[in-house]
Order: sequence, then structure tokens, then C-alpha cells
Amino acid sequence: MHAAAHHVSVADGEAFLSTSRLLFGPITQRFSRGTVPSIPQLVSVNLGACRLSEIKANSHLVVNDRLFWRSFDPDAIKILMQLSGRSRFEQQQVAVDLGPQSAIIYDPVRSYSLQNLSDVDQLILQVPRSTFGDDTLARLSAPLPLPGKDDSLTHIVSGLMQMAIGEAHKLDEAGSRRVGESLIQLVNGLIQAKPMAPEFRRSPLEALRERIVAYIDANLARGSLSAEDIARHMGCSRRYLHRAFEGECATLERFVWDRQLERSKEELLSPARTSTSISEIAFACGFNSSAHFSRAFKSRYDVAPRELRERVRAVVH
Repeated sequence: MHAAAHHVSVADGEAFLSTSRLLFGPITQRFSRGTVPSIPQLVSVNLGACRLSEIKANSHLVVNDRLFWRSFDPDAIKILMQLSGRSRFEQQQVAVDLGPQSAIIYDPVRSYSLQNLSDVDQLILQVPRSTFGDDTLARLSAPLPLPGKDDSLTHIVSGLMQMAIGEAHKLDEAGSRRVGESLIQLVNGLIQAKPMAPEFRRSPLEALRERIVAYIDANLARGSLSAEDIARHMGCSRRYLHRAFEGECATLERFVWDRQLERSKEELLSPARTSTSISEIAFACGFNSSAHFSRAFKSRYDVAPRELRERVRAVVH
């Protein structure tokens, strides 16, 4: 990756994949075989709190799996504007076909796949989650296709994104920040203007709880995962954080504990993980001591981790 200006970066060739993971989180990209490849290119610009990127590449598959997200990965809502080419986006059992001048808004807190069926030219705007209210985020429980270019608000957002990426090298820091602030307001308007399907409606507390669960699942390996840490990441108070779990069978702390044990059981039962040591699984699920993990696991499931592992190996072999 090399800098084209103080706030613009360009990556191509071998740097394309590593830079994509740096900017978008741990995504997996697979390019089609048997075709004459062109060099993929990624241009990215900071717009204050936002980041705008343009991708030009051959047909390829992009897969995002939240299980591999890290605490320092960008936590942002994404707007994908398809300038050219054909793609298919899938998330939450919803599939959206994208053609030239179509667009979609989605929340990468949920796993998704993007199958680029041809050469593509795409703009991707990342807007920090903290700039949206819970009611707005609740509307993104499923991907949100935007109206066509005939819709005035979509046309304005598309035009501003294209102007920003094309003129980025001419913008100073203050100008970049103002463009980013304008895009935040416009994207909020796009989301709010779209009625939410009844099956995806959530109250603000339900939306917050869903975000909390996704964050916990993505960060189970951190033994220090605490209510303070989660509240800070969610941008809310500890009191409001705990309100999201009122009426549930477990407190937030108990939920984290249960998820650690459930994840460890899933790992122990996975045939693909039979060569992974029990200690490695324990640490990957947030336990600081394998002995402590074994005691907690047996207390919960009435079987020691080693016994469960032997049963799995007996079935596999």
C-alpha cells in the first residue's frame, strides 16, 4: 500500500488482499480460476469519521465470518454502491442482486457473502456504528437495498461518494471531514426512509442486545471481557447495558460465561478440531486456566472435556 496523499491510500497487486483485511476486517477473498486476471486495485480515503473505498477487480467471492473478528477491527455500517458489474449479496437468508448503479446498506456485525459475478467497480462507504441510534440500527437486521438512481436521495448519496473518491486528492483535511459529516447525515436519512419489514422489527433494547451478543461472540477469546468494556464499545452506560438483559434467564456476566462454555463444547465436538489441544480450545474461548476450564465444563455438562473429546475421536475413527 502506498500513499497518494496524506489521507488517500492506494493498494494493488499483492497488497490488495492484506489491505482489504486491514480496512474491512478479517474477510476472505477468493478470485476465480481459469480467467486472465487483471491487477485488483483498492483506493481508500479518510473522510473524517468515515472511510470511502473504491474497488476495481475481476470476479471474486468475499466472505465475512464474525467468528474471526477482533476487538480492533473497524465497527462500521457499510454502504456498497455498485458502479459497474454484477454481484449477489447474501445475509440473514436474504439475497440481493446488484447491477450497475444499484446499492445496498448492511451491518457487517452479521456474517455475509458477496459474490462478484463479473469484473466490478464498487464504492464502499464505512460509517461508524456510534453515529447511528439503536432504532436506526434495528432497521439493518437484514440488508437494505436502496431505491434506484431515479430516487433523489440515493442519487445525491451516489453522486457525493463518486465526487469524494474522484476529488479526494484535492480535498484538505477540513474538506474531507465536512464531506464525511454530510454522508453520515444522508445515510441516516436513507435508512430512516426505508420502512422496516415486520419480521425484522426490533425495539431499541432488542437491537442493543443483539449487538451485545454479536460483540461477545466475536470477542470470547478475551478473558478480560467485562461489562465496562462492552458498555464502552456499545457507547452506552452499564445500567442501560444491563437493561438489555432484563427479563432474560441470565445476567450479562452469566451470559458471557455460558457463551464461553457453549463455544468450547462446539469446538470439542467439531471433527475438524480433533487435533487442537483442550488447552488451546480453553484459551480460545476465554479461559485463563485449563484446570479451571475443565472444572467449569464438567460442572456444566456433567462430563470432562477430555472424556467428550475421546467420544468424538471414537466416532470419527
